[in-house]
Amino acid sequence: MRPTLRLILIVTCIALIAGCSGPTPQRVNLQPEVISVPRLPQSMPLRVDVAYPSRQLQIGSIADRLGNEVPVSITDDIRTELTQAALKTLERMGVVTSSQANAQLTLTLENISYHLRSDGVRRELIGVMRINMEAVDGQRRYQGGFESETREEILRTPTDQKTREFLNDLASEVLFQAFNDPEFTRYLIAGAR
Repeated sequence: MRPTLRLILIVTCIALIAGCSGPTPQRVNLQPEVISVPRLPQSMPLRVDVAYPSRQLQIGSIADRLGNEVPVSITDDIRTELTQAALKTLERMGVVTSSQANAQLTLTLENISYHLRSDGVRRELIGVMRINMEAVDGQRRYQGGFESETREEILRTPTDQKTREFLNDLASEVLFQAFNDPEFTRYLIAGAR
């Protein structure tokens, strides 16, 4: 067998093996961004904390058309990732954040899930995220619950990048709802007086 033909056969075999190996497990860093928030004329300072009571890192799974299923997980830095997003959003709103502030803002990630549903013809990504936001300043209390569900029809198994974009869009939408809640902004403005 000629060396050129042998090389072509080897490359073809490697490509076939790689193509049959299926998707690899995915781990997602969340970096949500809330671009549109109200700029407050005044606000009370806040201490920010994020809670994730379940601590479950695997949030779902995806499978290719052959049924090869792999887990999708968030990182164990999820609390830090959401804290940074909250701090950036509050800064855009004109809210001073400090570990010394009297008022405490707590974001609790109650649920995050992601999976690929297929009925043999259609394939659809489904993501759900729910947070609870609570602020307490000693005398007054604010509480709100926010949820977003995103669905997207796809043709092929999502890549790491697609999963990351999908989940970050989902998280951005939930945080957008929370930080644009008129009751929350009224709470912050009233606390500055």
